[in-house]
Amino acid sequence: MSERMNWASQIVAQEMDRMDASQPAYIKSAAQVPQVVWKERPLRPAPLGTPYQPTQAPSPAQPVPAQQLQQQQQPRSAGDQAGEDESVSEALSKDVFSTYVCRSLQRGIPHPGDIAEASGLSACLLPKSEYPLFDAITDSIVESGRLSQLQLEGVLYASTKHLQILPSGERAGFFIGDGAGVGKGRQIAGIVLDNFARGRRRALWLSTSSDLHHDAERDLRDLGCHGIHVINNCQALDRGQKALGMSKDLKEGVLFMTYSTLISAGGKAVKGGRLQQVIDWLGGTSYDGVIVFDECHKAKNFTPGAEAQSTKVSATVMALQQQLPCARIVYCSATGISEVGNMAYCMRLGLWGKGSAFEDFEAFLDSMKKRGVSFLEMLAMEMKLEGFYVARGLSFREAEFTEMECDLTPAQRACYDAAVQEWVHLRQGVGHALTLTGGGREVWKVFWATQQRFFKLLCVSMKVPSVVREAKGALAAGHAVVIGLQATGEAAAQALDLRPGQACGYVSVTREMLVRFVQTQFPTRKEPLGATGADAADAGTGAGSQPQAGAPAAEEQDQGCVNMQRALLERFRDPEQVDLPPNFLDDLIAQLGGPQAVAEMTGRKGRIVGSGVYELRAKPDSAELDSLNVKETQSFMDGRKLVAIVSDAASTGISLHASKTCKNQRRRVHLTIELPWSADKAIQQLGRSHRSNQVCGPLYKLLVTDLGGEKRFAAAVARRLQSLGALTRGDRRAASGVDLSDSNFDSPLGRKSLRRMYDAIVQEAGDLPAGVQLVDVVRHSDHTDLKAAAAAGTVTCEQIEELHRELRENCDTMGIGLGGDPQGRRRDTVAEDGIAAAAGGKDLGDVKRFLNRLLGLPVARQNLLFAYFEACLHAETRAAKAEGRYFEGMSELAGAPRLQRSDVVWTDAHSGLQTVRNVLEVDRGMTFQAAVARLER
Repeated sequence: MSERMNWASQIVAQEMDRMDASQPAYIKSAAQVPQVVWKERPLRPAPLGTPYQPTQAPSPAQPVPAQQLQQQQQPRSAGDQAGEDESVSEALSKDVFSTYVCRSLQRGIPHPGDIAEASGLSACLLPKSEYPLFDAITDSIVESGRLSQLQLEGVLYASTKHLQILPSGERAGFFIGDGAGVGKGRQIAGIVLDNFARGRRRALWLSTSSDLHHDAERDLRDLGCHGIHVINNCQALDRGQKALGMSKDLKEGVLFMTYSTLISAGGKAVKGGRLQQVIDWLGGTSYDGVIVFDECHKAKNFTPGAEAQSTKVSATVMALQQQLPCARIVYCSATGISEVGNMAYCMRLGLWGKGSAFEDFEAFLDSMKKRGVSFLEMLAMEMKLEGFYVARGLSFREAEFTEMECDLTPAQRACYDAAVQEWVHLRQGVGHALTLTGGGREVWKVFWATQQRFFKLLCVSMKVPSVVREAKGALAAGHAVVIGLQATGEAAAQALDLRPGQACGYVSVTREMLVRFVQTQFPTRKEPLGATGADAADAGTGAGSQPQAGAPAAEEQDQGCVNMQRALLERFRDPEQVDLPPNFLDDLIAQLGGPQAVAEMTGRKGRIVGSGVYELRAKPDSAELDSLNVKETQSFMDGRKLVAIVSDAASTGISLHASKTCKNQRRRVHLTIELPWSADKAIQQLGRSHRSNQVCGPLYKLLVTDLGGEKRFAAAVARRLQSLGALTRGDRRAASGVDLSDSNFDSPLGRKSLRRMYDAIVQEAGDLPAGVQLVDVVRHSDHTDLKAAAAAGTVTCEQIEELHRELRENCDTMGIGLGGDPQGRRRDTVAEDGIAAAAGGKDLGDVKRFLNRLLGLPVARQNLLFAYFEACLHAETRAAKAEGRYFEGMSELAGAPRLQRSDVVWTDAHSGLQTVRNVLEVDRGMTFQAAVARLER
């Protein structure tokens, strides 16, 4: 049996049908893809859900095979069973990664680490380069391995691409998207050396932290660049200015500076700000040297058409490129593009503008969003094929991954449910106060945002006992522990205005969030007569104790609201009435041995130690504070401290892996207890403990509670991980070794599933949506009668109707009204959501809102409602697979494909590259001998 298949359509599935043939499709000819792809065994990580068993660190010659953990896999869930309906034509490629092979250079020593490349990118060859790299890179550097073959390839293609002038007149740039630990800094040093040898003796190196200045010096020194002076930030330029001009040492070299310095004004002595100072030092608009945007993901937040909403970093980075059109730009980050909307700063890749298919970035963004993740995967391949991009990464062959569910104790459940009631009462109080004051609805935005942060940190606090238990178990097994989190709760201590040496006890971050909201947002001032819109919102949401300039006088406050505010503050400040856990970071450090045993790499200035005394981590306004994280990192790597805690502030640049050159060569057990909102931050933090030249790979453990609402945070990072993997690795599954694909609820299927669930709840239907099993809905609930009925198959319509009525009450508690308008269309009827509903696009945000508000339900109720939603999603997924509507990544053709014909669809006028449609014939049958053998069995 055979059938004709379009090779391209196997990559992009049904989305290719919507592609306009007159537009360039981001896919190359099959002739440009090598017929033989060098691959070893699949480099997939171990399955999530594997129980932790302390193991001895493996030797480099005996890596930990992922197959060992697959034998311990947990029983399949409904989502796993959904895969049984997957058609043969949509079988996912099992080789997510291929072993990296350098095909562009014959010289050089292979990279010392176990390097992998996403299979999609591995099948795409870089264009041939004739750049005379070894005229500048000496034989001693190549033969000694100070630049490995992998790193030489990055330097070669960056220098090659810098010779190209785009149709816009600007010099082309290059993107180094290598993963953490591969040696991006060494490649940057190689690019600087190549330009320095060719007479371009000034370079700009931008990064995120001043601590990384030492790493830049080390990378240049390791290449023997002792004559290239590294200038540490613009402050060194300020000090070097003399009456007769700049000192000799500052006239050439590498200016290393942070993004925060670049956007600063620089004081009275600096005319035009730091940006102009940098441009002047480089030599003005004719400058043609190197500018490196290291950790370039810092410039990602740019909104086209709404520059005022963009971050200052992104706007300044783009302005620097615009003012220096001849500069040799290098973008460098393992996570430079987490979403297609974050690519605006990549102006020198030729993807939009004059001579391209898109007039500007806004047109490019609109086109990519319409075509989905599949086109992002092809975009990464396109960039590599044209020589703009490389993305290699450490293999996860030696790393292990597992997910651990932290079951809440009865006491923790009671604490959580009590906190839910406090927020319910607070919401009622705010609503009543708005009625009395006539205030606007703006306060509700702050209310829901604060509630979300509150319960997120409460979930982190409730993981502390499990984290301590896992950490102590790992230490007893001879391992070292790395604990990853995002927030530190320092704002709570700052709000209390604590002084060094003050005995304040362990401060509760969540308690201070409640108190601060009531102090600053609870409506107390009456709305002036005739005030509307923004005036009404301002009058209704300010705190009576802290009126803003121009606000109504104190005598115009509503006394009833003032009394409610005072009563709430007294209640929330009293630990006897509202019991909330202490700061999770201080609690963790105390239980793991204190500051003398735990290396803390965070951005906070003070902490609470011992019996509850506040102390500063370093002297204020001193150089000691700037180098504190570097010292703490060294103490961990030397083995003086065996536990390291890393926050978002220290999640880039530092190395915490079991390096062959450090004393502490214990295997790292990396415990992630708080997921960030962005995928790039998640991957940056995971990369701290998995790097090149390591004795053994780490064991990653993702700790989550059994709360359905916490799935919201996994969902946020999962969606971004897919986009990040597609853009930076050419495969949505290749962003990191952690597989969170099952947590991507904010998808078209997720939104459809939520609408189906809402419809059943609104109608109080007597049956469940098609494909949904009651046993999946009530598996984590306290409804023993429903569980028994589901198991026995004796469920009645009345029981289902009662379940839907209960769930509708839960939705009302969450602030999601499920009423309908006269035309019968579903809409959000909650008053406080009127602003969001009026803005439109509510269907797009339904899943986000649902998961956000889910945290505000008691434990049993939120688990029940989330289980219902998850069951609907699994049913939709099974139906989509059965109907051939489901596509989740790169596909491989089963059987024996044979090329029938090739048609040129489009030829790029600038590069001459062709888009080719290949028609294949695929025989999915079997040989006669195989059929006979199966018959005999």
